[in-house]
Amino acid sequence: MDYRKDNAFFPVKIFRRFDETVNHISSPLWFVLFGFFIGCHRLQPKEKVVAQNDAIVIAAEEKMEGKAALNPVLSEMERYFESLGLVDIQSVNENILVELKYSTMDNFTKKILYIDFSHAYLQRDAAQKLSIAQQNLEKFYPKCRLLIYDAARPLSAQKIMWKAVQETRYNRYIAHPDRKSLHNYGVAVDLTIVDSLGNPLDMGTPFDYFGGKAGIHNEDSLVRIGQLTSQQVENRRLLRKVMWEAGFTPIRGEWWHFNACSLNEAQERYALIE
Repeated sequence: MDYRKDNAFFPVKIFRRFDETVNHISSPLWFVLFGFFIGCHRLQPKEKVVAQNDAIVIAAEEKMEGKAALNPVLSEMERYFESLGLVDIQSVNENILVELKYSTMDNFTKKILYIDFSHAYLQRDAAQKLSIAQQNLEKFYPKCRLLIYDAARPLSAQKIMWKAVQETRYNRYIAHPDRKSLHNYGVAVDLTIVDSLGNPLDMGTPFDYFGGKAGIHNEDSLVRIGQLTSQQVENRRLLRKVMWEAGFTPIRGEWWHFNACSLNEAQERYALIE
């Protein structure tokens, strides 16, 4: 017997036998069975469908969160800053840390002065200089970071600060609103250095200390009389070095304050932050 010859159309014979058998079954029952077969073949377990749907939702949410991170929602004040040409410092250099003291009650006024912003803003060229200062710092101490205490400051906040000291002996430490501060043009920054654990280096006084120990013009004498230590002065000098080399200038009375340009230049080039 030639098996290949007799079985050449074996699949066809099987199908014909199946078809003949089906003909003995009523048509409605055949459609029911056929539908049941197709349904069982195509449907997935409920748990699998739910899992796939959840995965799609999660993926969509993560995508939206990613877009939100790239395009954060700005407050009214932040939009105002950007309209004046100011930039978020951390958008220029993400290694710079920010802890705006006036967006908390941890400041000499004991009030929150920055109601609707907690990011530090500067004029773009000042922010770029600050980025260079961070890079300079990393050359000496790769794990250290600059920590911003204050940057661009609205004149409205300046008035509140002045009012808090105008009748006291500390009024010389705050610029009169009529005279303006370089903070009010977005070209001054108050800052310190933090170590690899995020701890501020010891500078001898806290930020916004109203007193002679905060000054930089008489540090050696303050070391001799024991009001400052050599290490505290070295920490200040490190801060001044990286800022000076980046194009900032310090002021005599506050170790934390640095200007990116003069007041006359700021008034010529930049709009006042009201």
